[in-house]
Amino acid sequence: MLRFFKRLLGGRSAARRPSPPPPRPHRPPNTDTPPATGAPDLLLYKFDSCPFCRRVARVIDDLDLDIATRDTRKEDGARAELRQRTGRTQVPCLFIDGEPLFESADIADWLRANADRIRATSPP
Repeated sequence: MLRFFKRLLGGRSAARRPSPPPPRPHRPPNTDTPPATGAPDLLLYKFDSCPFCRRVARVIDDLDLDIATRDTRKEDGARAELRQRTGRTQVPCLFIDGEPLFESADIADWLRANADRIRATSPP
């Protein structure tokens, strides 16, 4: 049986593919500490037909927040930009002062915890 596999593989063991880099750990921003002063720099990557993006959009509307967005399906280069910044194209992704936050529930929790800070510094 071993000879069969050796012959099948040409007498050599199969070349190994390099293993992918380990995934970056998901850590939502700490909401237990008092919020810093000043407005956080926020940017949300999303697309409209994504149910998780709609969940985040509902929270943004309910809290009456003004957050810049990039649509990864409609805007040229938005998807590539998200992949370049995070190594993946998962949406929704909220960048908070340059740090990505994935998972709609975590984003919604963070927005609720920081809504007053975001609203206080939003343009009229």
